[in-house]
Order: sequence, then structure tokens, then C-alpha cells
Amino acid sequence: RNEPGVSVECKECLECIERVECLECSENCTKTIMTILIDGNNLIHKSENLKKQFLKDKTASQLSLIETVNSKVSRTDKVIIVFDGFANFKKSNVLFSEKDTADNIIRKKIEKFGDHKKLKVVSSDNEIISLAKVCGCIIQKSEEFWKGINSVKSPKEKDNINELYIEKPNNISKKDMDFFKKQFS
Repeated sequence: RNEPGVSVECKECLECIERVECLECSENCTKTIMTILIDGNNLIHKSENLKKQFLKDKTASQLSLIETVNSKVSRTDKVIIVFDGFANFKKSNVLFSEKDTADNIIRKKIEKFGDHKKLKVVSSDNEIISLAKVCGCIIQKSEEFWKGINSVKSPKEKDNINELYIEKPNNISKKDMDFFKKQFS
């Protein structure tokens, strides 16, 4: 039995069975999830801040990207981020191309994926976009994806209902003031 919001997958290859317990309905309900396959380095270079950070500390920029994406994307969506090169850290939803290229890893993932209508490919690489389009995947350019997730408030940023409640009214009539004085004196 799965934990709510966690898809069943092989940790080695990240091949998802694409079913997850529904967080909105009931424990017995299962909904299919969207898998979002992200070209990590491509996305980093669409953000000025991450691009600057990448030039100073590649690992820090990768971790910042992962944290931002994971905090803004729906919990019922499966995210796979692919980076070029070798891993300096290990995360369950992150792949490193090692001796291959991230583009080749992404191409292989697209080709092997079962239901392409449930695969969103995030990249601005023309070859990847063309392949994804031919396969029937949902396509989103990196800059659009980055703009979209940064316009969504994370749960920590959402308005606090208590801040919206006005504890003290701005104006009170003399009649009301006299009444309150009489009641609470």
C-alpha cells in the first residue's frame, strides 16, 4: 500500500506505474498523475538568479532549482529532473547523465514512456521539443514553466486568514462606545 501522494516506482530507473492514492477523494480512489520531465540545466539558464549561481556553484544552483520546483508543483504530479554530468548529491527524482548527455536521457525517457498524454516535457531544446511533439507529449518551454511556477504561491506564502481579520474597527460611533463602556465597566 502506497503513502498518499507517492507513486509506485523503481528507484533505479524512475519508471513510474503512474497511479497514486487520491489526496482529494478517498483512500480507495486512485487518480492517474502527470509526469513532468525537466531538462534541468536548460531550466537553470532561464532564471537569471540560478544562472548567476550556476557560474559560482553548480551544485547549489541545482539544489535551488529542485527545491523551487518541488515546492511549487502539485504533490500528485511526479517530477523527474535530468542534469548533465555526474552527481554531487542523490535525490529520488533527479537523474544525472554521467557519461551521456541529459538530452539523450530525456529522449530515452520520452520514447520509453507509456501514455505520452500524461507526460509533460519541460525544455527549450528544439530537438527534445520536436520528439515530444511527435510522441504526443505535453510540451512547455523552460521559460514558460519557470514563469508559471514562480507566479504560484507556495503553502508558506499563502495569505494567513488571521491577517485578513480586522480585530479593531477603524471608526466607532459614540452610541456604540457608550454601550461598550456600560457593558464592560
